Amino acid sequence: MDDRARLLIADDEELFLLSTADLLRQEGYLVDCAMDGEAALRQLREQRYDLLISDIRMPGNCNLALAQDLPEPNRGLPVILMTGYPSAETAIQAVNLAVLAYLVKPTAFPELLAQVRRGVAQRGLQEIVGGSARRIQAWAEEMGRLARGFDQAPAGPPVQALLGAMLGRMGETLMDMKAMVDLSGGLDSGQQTCRVQSCPRLETYHQIFREGIEILEKTKGAFKSRTLEDLRRRMEGAVTPGGR
Repeated sequence: MDDRARLLIADDEELFLLSTADLLRQEGYLVDCAMDGEAALRQLREQRYDLLISDIRMPGNCNLALAQDLPEPNRGLPVILMTGYPSAETAIQAVNLAVLAYLVKPTAFPELLAQVRRGVAQRGLQEIVGGSARRIQAWAEEMGRLARGFDQAPAGPPVQALLGAMLGRMGETLMDMKAMVDLSGGLDSGQQTCRVQSCPRLETYHQIFREGIEILEKTKGAFKSRTLEDLRRRMEGAVTPGGR
């Protein structure tokens, strides 16, 4: 499975559409193209994307229809709006729609690329937050089962299995936190970014990771699980210089 970010460009100016798509492909992105709003909407219904780049004035995009009502599986998709005919009206619409960027043509490619990278990072963060929320919900359900297990019977293999699952959820959540910190640095160039030698955010999740590793280390005798041992090693690698 190709894990590169997939972009959709919707624009009725064929030269701009094809040249921009080629430049973004050279940067490593997967790029699909649409010549009007109807074609773009059809592709948005059929394929999951990481970013939409949309012209404002093109057939099938009345009142910024594409950005206003994105279909599944692209709810919340970051959108870059581009126009050769800027106006106060469309700029206000863009602000109300909370689009990622409103760019006026001709736009220098480095400026567009910077916004594309920011949008892809935002989409990745959305995915991680959503996955983490689902894992935390599962964690809460497992804790409820664990509590009922203690009420109904002495600690035994079923309870141990639940405890092991809880530790696994904790580790997954910590890995999500690391990924969120890594991605959030690319969302806004004005924010504090991590440096190789010193980064307060890195220190924060390093400390959380270390505490999680200590818990896994203390409980490894009670839970003979290869999965938990693999998790412990991954977490150790995340806090070790040069580790992955």
